Amino acid sequence: MKARYCFKLNYPRNSILHLKCCVDALEFTYPEGELRQQYSTTPEGRVGKQRDFPGDALALQGMKKYADIPVPALVIFAIPHAQAKWISESTDPKVREAGEAFSAALQALTTRQAKALEDGVPIARVVRLPGADHYVYLSNEAGVLREMKFFLSTLQ
Repeated sequence: MKARYCFKLNYPRNSILHLKCCVDALEFTYPEGELRQQYSTTPEGRVGKQRDFPGDALALQGMKKYADIPVPALVIFAIPHAQAKWISESTDPKVREAGEAFSAALQALTTRQAKALEDGVPIARVVRLPGADHYVYLSNEAGVLREMKFFLSTLQ
């Protein structure tokens, strides 16, 4: 498997520097549970090596396509997805250009996903929160709570 790198500074994915780069790129507090899930802890209490999840490959092998969701569903998309400030405020034109290209590709992908869900599962409430981050419940807490309250009020 190819190593993935921090886009900003090209740190190897399993390095502490990569983790710091990723956490610094977020503009909110990264959930501690995510760190504990993804990384081991050293005896000193520091962030250790990235955990191996042997079930990842197996999970995709027997994956089923669920075309019918017979219950109400609330699905929230970050469309358009927020860009980190280090990209949007960069003075380096190459960084901004690469960030804009990535954002355009990501927006096209998530727009197709949202449309497929709307078409395939008409009972689903599909919400697009512009400017949200991957952790939409952190970056757009008020919008998520508003949509959840509305959705829950429609259930019988």
